[in-house]
Amino acid sequence: MLYRFPAHTYAMAMEAYSRPYETPIEVDQGEVIQPLTDGSMQTDFMGWTWCIANDGRAGWVPNAWCEPCADGWKLMRDYSALEHSVRRGDRLRLIFSESGFVFCEAESGEQAWLPDAVLALDSNVQGM
Repeated sequence: MLYRFPAHTYAMAMEAYSRPYETPIEVDQGEVIQPLTDGSMQTDFMGWTWCIANDGRAGWVPNAWCEPCADGWKLMRDYSALEHSVRRGDRLRLIFSESGFVFCEAESGEQAWLPDAVLALDSNVQGM
């Protein structure tokens, strides 16, 4: 379920996390992607399916953001599967969460995903 965080909601990385791949799937609303449903790509996160875009890039896509169509799945909003690499103690601004992952902004301005298990809410609500 998509949840949008209130403005100025921050979290701290409680452990290091490395982005698993550098050039993941990135698609615009309305584009059609191909879900890989043969069981070859497994995840512990419910609500995500490995998908391949027309340009060949692949990555995990939230099922809730897709609707089946004759040619595959159509994206209902813009999407990038880019994930952050963080060190313990990094502070991030939370934007929204979806099915166990949080889309957030690093102090560098980069916006990407992190597993919510890596983060803890930061009670200091001052800006970055």
